[in-house]
This record gives sequence, structure tokens and C-alpha cells, in this order.
Amino acid sequence: MVNYAAIDFGSNSTRILIASVENKIIEKKLKTHIVTRMAEGLLASNSISSDAITRVHDAMEIFEKELNSFEIESIFAIGTSAMRDSNNALNVIEMIRNNFNINIEVISGEKEAKLTHLGALNELDKSSSSILFDIGGGSTEVIFSKDNRIIPFSYQIGVVRMTEEVLHSRPVDDIQEKAAVKIIKSRIHREEQADFLSDEVVAIGTAGTFTSLGAISLGLTSYDSNKVHMHKLNKSWLSELYSKLRLLDVEGIINEYPGIDPARSTTITPGALIARELMEIYEIKNLVVSENDILEGLILNKVLNYLFFYN
Repeated sequence: MVNYAAIDFGSNSTRILIASVENKIIEKKLKTHIVTRMAEGLLASNSISSDAITRVHDAMEIFEKELNSFEIESIFAIGTSAMRDSNNALNVIEMIRNNFNINIEVISGEKEAKLTHLGALNELDKSSSSILFDIGGGSTEVIFSKDNRIIPFSYQIGVVRMTEEVLHSRPVDDIQEKAAVKIIKSRIHREEQADFLSDEVVAIGTAGTFTSLGAISLGLTSYDSNKVHMHKLNKSWLSELYSKLRLLDVEGIINEYPGIDPARSTTITPGALIARELMEIYEIKNLVVSENDILEGLILNKVLNYLFFYN
């Protein structure tokens, strides 16, 4: 069976999926990530730091070994928020091309949202209206699906961005929290989306923040994607968890929640706050966590020439 690889050069992590496709179903061979924090320092300098570029290079050296252990037909690579917003994304593009012979496409926030929707909902019932949340390092995508329409929104809210803007320290104090909530609410305009909301909407959360929250909710001591996939999160539980997280420093988070990647210990607190506010803004009581995301969407789109408007 033919294998394909998708790589996401994200603001907080660099991620890879190796998979085959049969009957529109993704068969995953490998899916993993390395936290590279490409957006670290971006807010102040408007550029991706040399340290971040080195971290991305080192991550790709590890991924290259994985790629070489499979027969890969094609590699699809994208850059998202950090590369969109920086003035030196070309440095990363050239470094990856010269060292690994991989071409990166820097995609818009709208395309990022659409590909995420394609991946996350591919195996789900598409007859119901849905709202999909993807909290990234530099941006958050909110994607509505209703009556066979897909309506994506991309907001300048992310776990690395929020950390650098206001949530500078752990634990989080009251002043920082209030400032963060004010920013989130000022950047999301729910009134624009009134036509897409209904009492019967199915809410889905995907990518690292939500999968980490799923692992915490399950009480996992080591991460298990099979258990996390389709796990339900409750808004009341999430609010209680954030209240605990904001009181912990990074070491405390690592000790208290061993089921998440230790590298996410610096971003899980702003991630939980953003998730809480999203559920509050959109009046969502429960959502399901999906392990499928933009990586699956990227492969499906490229391999099957899915919906022309994903291009």
C-alpha cells in the first residue's frame, strides 16, 4: 500500500504523519510531534529566531530517520501561523529544502481551517451541524459546518502568542488572567456567526491542547491516542481544571499530569484558558476530542483531490 507523509511546521510544534489512504480512510503508520516553539519571540521581533530554526532542523533530523524507514510516495509540508506572521519564513523554507529536499507551502488561516476540518471530520457523521476548534501556537481556528457548507474563521489567539502577550509567568495571577480573557473576547466576534449556531451543534476539539486536555481528563499516566480519540470534555470540568492549572508552576504541572508531553507543560495553562473561553463564548457544554487534524486533512486533500475549495 502506498504511503504518504504530511508535515506541519507549526508555531508550537513540528508534527509528522505517515499514512496510507484506502476508501477515503486514513491508515496511520506513524504520528508524532516535537515541540519546537517556532513562534517564541515572534511577537517582539517579527522574526523566527535562530534558536527556533535550529530546533526545527533538529526535529527534522529525527523525522528524516522515520521517513527513511518507510517507502514514501510523496511528502506534503505546510507552514502555518508563525511562518505567515514572520518576516523571515524564507529562512526556514530554504533550510528545510536545502537540508531535507522538502518544499514547504505557507498556507493562509482560511486554508488551515479548511484542511483541519477535512481531517477531523473525515470519519465522523457530517449530517449534523458542527463547530470545530483548533487551538494552535499562534492562531485558533473555528470552523462551522452546516447544510453542506464549511465556514472557517482564523483568530490571532494561540498558546505561544498568549504566553508572550500576557501570560508571562506560572502560576498565572489575576491580572494576567483578566488581560488574557479580555484579549480572547475582543478577537472573537460571535455575532458574525449567529447564523451557524444552533442547539443541536456538535462541538469537536482537535490538536495538541485538546488532546492533552483529554489525557488529563482520562487520568492517563502515559499518553494513549486511542483512549483520547472521541473522549468527551465537559465545560464545568474544564473550568475546574483551569482553576487548578493556573496555580501550578511548570514543574508542578509535569508532576501532577504525567499523561501529557512535558514539553506542553508551559502551554497547557493558556490552552485550557482559551478552550474554556471558546466553550463559554459559543455556549458549548460538551465537546469531543479528535485525534485527527490538519495532517490527515493535508493527505486526504492531496491524495484524493478532495473538494476543490480546499486548495
